Amino acid sequence: MKLVVSFVILSLLPLLLAGQPLKSNLSESVLQADAESETVHISDFISPVLSRSYSDETFDNSLQRRFTETPALGLLSSAILPGSGQMINNNWIRGGLFAAIEIASIYMIVEYHNRGNRGEQRYENFADQNWSVTQYAQWLVEYHDENGINNANLAQLRNMVEGIDPAFDTSVDWQQIDIDILRDVERNTPFITPDANRTSNFSHILPGYGSQQYYELISKYYQYQAGWADYYGYHSANNSNPYRISRDGDKASPLFSEGISLAEQFNEDFRTSKNFKMLLIANHVISAFDSFFTFQLKQNRLQAATSMSPASYIQLTYNF
Repeated sequence: MKLVVSFVILSLLPLLLAGQPLKSNLSESVLQADAESETVHISDFISPVLSRSYSDETFDNSLQRRFTETPALGLLSSAILPGSGQMINNNWIRGGLFAAIEIASIYMIVEYHNRGNRGEQRYENFADQNWSVTQYAQWLVEYHDENGINNANLAQLRNMVEGIDPAFDTSVDWQQIDIDILRDVERNTPFITPDANRTSNFSHILPGYGSQQYYELISKYYQYQAGWADYYGYHSANNSNPYRISRDGDKASPLFSEGISLAEQFNEDFRTSKNFKMLLIANHVISAFDSFFTFQLKQNRLQAATSMSPASYIQLTYNF
């Protein structure tokens, strides 16, 4: 029996010794192949999620990225310079439109303001040459006399204008009239209409020379018609009573009407300039919020796209 066992062992021993290197070589080959295979997969096909960059797909530059991440910057940018936020976001048409409105508004504001200034100066020169406080004061005395109006302050005004003539020169006429005495008479003077009806007292007193109200009133209220240079000549030519006041303007002299037209023109120019100022402000506000909401929408879309992006992962398999 021992002889048989010994024979079997001696027979299998060469095979066992020969099989050991084979197994070792096979294992090394398999591991090397696995290592090489793993190296190929990692370097060529797998990119970690955190190392990926979406900037080239979403943004044209870092400034656009910053504005998208903080939409309030777009609001501030376009509030200061309309259209700038839109241009940063490559909305060139909207950005150009807001910028064009900005430039045009500024130009029109300045243009119509200058027109208003020139028109105002033209009207004031016209009024200085054609309206006299002396003639108005003299007419006021005659108006009381013709209509039998009692006025406690009239005597002082009568004495002041007696023996003088209107010069239609402000540097002369305003030296001849005490404005306080004139105003005292105005406060107690009633309107006498063409049909001889007596109505309420004068609605205004003459403002001081050179003031904005002074130039406004003399070409606006009919009680001041008598100060215009053509007043008496106009009524004489039309055979109308110069001491009755038509409150609907049907007896206004040409110079009074021209003064109204000149005043309306420069005031219209100032109103137009003001309207363009309102447009300028509106353009800033609309551009600012348009920029804000555009960047906000872009931010929301980016966040949604990122949250829906498929995740990358590595699968490792070990065989034993």
